[in-house]
Order: sequence, then structure tokens, then C-alpha cells
Amino acid sequence: MRGVPADDPSCIHNIDELEQRVEEIGFLPLFAGDVSGFSVEEHTVPEGWWTGDPERDPWEWRALAARRGRVAYGKFFGGRAGFISREWLPVFVNYRRDGYDFDARWDDELASFRQKKIMDLFMEENADNELFSNQVKEQAGFGKGGEKNFEGTLTGLEMETYLVCRDFQQRKNKRGESYGWAIAVLAAPEHIFGRELVTAAYSEEPKDSLRKIVERVKQCYPEASEREILKLVGYSEDRPSGKKESLPYPQNLLKAIDKEKDPWSWTKDQISGLYVALGQLRPKQQKVLWEKYHEGRKNEEIGAELNRSAGTISAYHGKAMRRLRSPLISAWYTAGYASNLRACAAGKYWTFAVSDPGEEISSDDLCLRIGLKVDVFERLAGKEILRILDLEVAIALSDTWYKGIYGVGAKTAEDIERKLGYFGFLGADHRCKYGPCQCGYAESGHSEEERAIRNGRGLPVSDRIPEDKVLPGN
Repeated sequence: MRGVPADDPSCIHNIDELEQRVEEIGFLPLFAGDVSGFSVEEHTVPEGWWTGDPERDPWEWRALAARRGRVAYGKFFGGRAGFISREWLPVFVNYRRDGYDFDARWDDELASFRQKKIMDLFMEENADNELFSNQVKEQAGFGKGGEKNFEGTLTGLEMETYLVCRDFQQRKNKRGESYGWAIAVLAAPEHIFGRELVTAAYSEEPKDSLRKIVERVKQCYPEASEREILKLVGYSEDRPSGKKESLPYPQNLLKAIDKEKDPWSWTKDQISGLYVALGQLRPKQQKVLWEKYHEGRKNEEIGAELNRSAGTISAYHGKAMRRLRSPLISAWYTAGYASNLRACAAGKYWTFAVSDPGEEISSDDLCLRIGLKVDVFERLAGKEILRILDLEVAIALSDTWYKGIYGVGAKTAEDIERKLGYFGFLGADHRCKYGPCQCGYAESGHSEEERAIRNGRGLPVSDRIPEDKVLPGN
């Protein structure tokens, strides 16, 4: 071990002095490397190491530092352990992540499937997880008969600052008794330090963050060469960086849904099915996907508009993608629109259509297309109301057309009529008794011209979808 005597002015004697030193410099490796003097090891008494005494053992200090949360601890320096202060953590995060949250890195195919399996344990509803490393290994599917290279994958995620060490603890047996060596407890840095702090430098270019790190080391250790510093901070010319050539909408969304498939190989019928599938998401999920893939906006920008954090937008996105990939919904764009429209006749699926530019919704379509849930559709079908035309006729015959249909009350009827009005149905003599109509006319009927507008003829896509990017009443 390299080190110094206890009476050396630069000697670190305890955990408080260690944290203070990290905060003074900004970041500090645990063990000695190429930059002379730039480590905890080189400023501690060699005899104190691995004594198990938390008052004087630097190996114990790392666990205390991780537990206290005053500084971040993890494998941050060339795959080796070290500390980063709160002030410098955002700078490292911006450089190492290249400005990407993990979900965006995955979407742009810059993360491996193994990394994704681990990060799924720490994102969205799992964002506050604190897991033993052996739990992560098991739950992410590594080990015997599963994925390989767990340690290397985990180190990569720590180097990219997506994970840090939260603590070191012994495992417990069934009787609650501690046993064995203390092992790492892992967590996302956002869970410990807060997303606002962790992503505070996202607005600057990653290369500028790297330059700050290099200049700081040079300032503290003038004799260090740039090559030594770049090696220490994990710089690589081969490091995946920057956005790939962007795809247009909806090919970019299809690529995010199925990374293995050529985004240009989807048929028109499958893309029509995708629009139907999108309509089955919650309104906020529809909006996030629209803004992200159609408008090309980042989570921070979407969050600012919705008054939500970027992390919350990331969670909305993840839930939306999982729902799009669920079997009943994914069938729309895998088997195609025509096939699933026939399946609707059996009441197996429901839709809330987002019109394809070249595809109109007609009176002959099943009324599922305006956004009815399957249980409502089944009850209407029991009264021989299957098509949109059947609904129009029923409504024209009576203002209380829904009475006698179990489970369809006045509120559901109001919702159905609003949706029909949105797409320009119900006929020119229909009056909107529920107030201002969704097509913009409060006291008038729906002309053929208005119906054409609602079906998209003569208008660009941006004018066919409401400003909030979701259809009404869903």
C-alpha cells in the first residue's frame, strides 16, 4: 500500500476528513492510479487498512460514506472505486451519460440488453429500490443458466453513473441473523441525491463537462498529463456518443417498440393498427409518445409543459411502451388493422382510433373505433348495436336510447355522443345537448364538410389532432 505517516499534513485520519477532502477536490479515487497523489490510499496510514475499525480503516469509511450520502460512492474511475462530491456529481453524470436518461439511451440503442435487465430494477415504479448486489444478479436473470458478465455489466452502469453504492451490509438468514461479508447495496443516484441535483448539468454539452473534469484534475495535480487524466475518468474515443440519424414518425416509434425489426418493413395495414393501438393508452401516455416521437422533444421539455419532472415523464413513457407491447394491444400492429377489426366483432378488443392520414372512419366501422371499452361494446352488441351507423340510428330515435341497456347510463351515453360528434357523425339535424361540441359548434348540427374535416381530408396531420394531442372523452 502507498500511504503517508499519521503526522503528514496531507494525511486523512477519519471519515469526516475523507468527506471533506472529496468536497474540496470534487472527486477522489479510492486506490492509487496513474495520477500520483490522486487517491485516498496515498493519503492514509497503510497500517489502518482492513483492520475493521471504522475509526481508522479507509475500507470501512467507504461503507460509511455510501450510507451517509454526503458524497457518492461507486466504480467511477476506470472501473475502479472512488468518491464524487454533490457539487461535481452532475458534471460527471452529464459527461458519462452523454445527456441521456437510461430509457433514452436504450431507445437509441446505446445500452445493452444486459444493462436494461438490471436497470429495469431501478426505474419507474422501482426508482426507489435499494437492492443487494446478489439480489440484482438474481432478479435480472444473471448467474447459472442465465446472462453472463454480471460484474462487468454492473461496473459499466456505475461508470455511466446510472447506479451507485447506497450501503454495505451483511445478508441475513431466515432467522434474521447477519452472516458473511458485507456486500454492496445498490440504488440509482436520483433516489439518494434527488433528480434535480443529479441532472443539473444536462443543459450543457457532455464534452464541456469532460473538459471541466480534466481541468480540475490539472488544477489540483499540475504534473498529471492529459492522457493519464483521460484514462482515469474513463474517456474512450470509441465510446458511443451522440444521437443516431433520426427516423421519421411513426418509424421511430416502431423502432422503439421492436428494435430487431426494420422500421421500414411495417405494412400500411400494420401502421393503421398502430394508430388504433395508440388510442388505447391513457391520455397522458398518448401525449408523451406524441411529443417524444412526433415532435422530437426531450423528457425535460415535455415535463416543463406538463408541470412534471423529467423522471415522471420517463415513467409515463415506460408505462406507455409496456402497454403498447402487451398482447392484446400489440396484436393491432403485429397482425394488422384489418385482422383485428374482424376480431372486434367478438368483443375481444376495444379501440380509440387516431386516424391514419389516408384512412377515414366510416359509419360501417364497428363502434369500438370511437373508443368504447369491451364491456360497453358487448352490452350494445346485445341490443344489436354493432356499427357506428347502428348508434346513430339509436340516438336519432330517442334521447334516452340507452335506457334498457344494462351498464350504459346517462354518463356513458354522453361520452359516446361526444365521441361520435368528434368524428363528425350523428347527422346534420343532431343538436349537442351536452354543451359545446368537440368539433367546435355548440348549437348546430354536423355538416358533411365538418365530417370530412374530422376524418382528415384536406388538413395536415397537425391540424387533425387536438392541441393536447389526445382525443376527447378518453
